Order: sequence, then C-alpha cells, then structure tokens
Amino acid sequence: MNLDPGIVCYQHCNGRLFGFSLPPTCFLCQADLSVEPLSTPPFRVPYPFVRANQAPCTIVIQPSRGDFLHDYRSSNDLHIGVTDSEGRVFEYDSEGLHSDYTSAWNQALSVPIITDSANRLDPVWQEYWDFTLHTLAQNPSWSMERYSESSFNCYSFVLEFLQTLGPPGVNVKTLTKTSLCAQLIVPHTSAAARYISLYRRLLDEKTVAVTKSS
Repeated sequence: MNLDPGIVCYQHCNGRLFGFSLPPTCFLCQADLSVEPLSTPPFRVPYPFVRANQAPCTIVIQPSRGDFLHDYRSSNDLHIGVTDSEGRVFEYDSEGLHSDYTSAWNQALSVPIITDSANRLDPVWQEYWDFTLHTLAQNPSWSMERYSESSFNCYSFVLEFLQTLGPPGVNVKTLTKTSLCAQLIVPHTSAAARYISLYRRLLDEKTVAVTKSS
C-alpha cells in the first residue's frame, strides 16, 4: 500500500502553491493553466517516510503511538530500531528484543549510517553491520524483564549497537541518548516536521497552501 499522499508544488503569480494534485486553474489568479503554461514544471514534494523493510542497514524511527502524518506532535515519544541487510527490524520494547518484517513500520524515518556520498551501502560495513546486529540480538540482556521505559529501552539497544559497531563519522565513545538524538534523529525529524505541517494544512484548507516568493 502506497502511503505517500502525493503533494504537488507549482509556481504561479510569484507564489509557490501546494496541493494534492495540479488544479486546472491557478488558485491565486484563476488563470487557466492549460492556456497559460507554468514557467517551471510542477513537482512532487519528496515524501520523507519509508517502509522499514525497504531501508536496509539503517536506524529507523517512528512515533511510539500512531503515525507521523496524523498523530505525531513534537512532544511525543519516538520509538527507534535497527534494520538488517534484508530490511528486518530489530526493536527493543516491553516485549523484549524482537525482529520482524513488520507492517507496523510502514511510515518510518530512515537514518543511514554506513552509506557513501552517493548514498550507496558499503558492502564491507553492511556485512559487519549484520554480524554486529545479529550477535547483539543473541545477548540475553535484552529481555522483557529488564525493560524500563525510562532507563533501559529502545534507545539503550540502539546505543549499544552503534557503540559496538563503531561506524565512521560517529563518535561512539561520547554517544548518549541526548547526543544520539541531536546528531542523528533531530535533523531527520525536523525535515519531516515541515512535510507533516504542510500535509495537515492542506487537509484543513481542502485546497492548497500558498507561500509568497520573496
């Protein structure tokens, strides 16, 4: 199932206009867009979320409850997991550590850790990623009995994974939950927040959102 709502952006009347489809007339001036062509082609706004099983060897994030587009608020808790090279999600929660190709991660943010400048997976690191993840998953420490929502949770598992993996570009020696969020999670959630805000505004206005160009 495709969850991308398909937000379209076009420019006209010195404004940027957004909608779920390209309208026959400009929202601002009512010009017939089939007669008066756009100066630049319309484009689809990039959808920031992925299915976790299509994001191998990454850190994946989703709200602890609900989904990003409809339920998430900045004050809400986020749940975090790790995918292996086959896109299977390893996550630690009140049920202990478990892994699955679950549909529960169909609208997740993906944080690549071991990709190169062209966003390609490094095959050597990919193999080591799987070895580290699967070895860590066998550790009995990640039991449901030890789980604590405040002190031993999904972030503890991801921190332990990254500290064991030691990926390039991540200072694992000083990595904490706070620095993990600041370095890896916040940049992705901030970008997603702009998309979420635009989507909800479009739902409210039933037409398009308009931002005047400078």
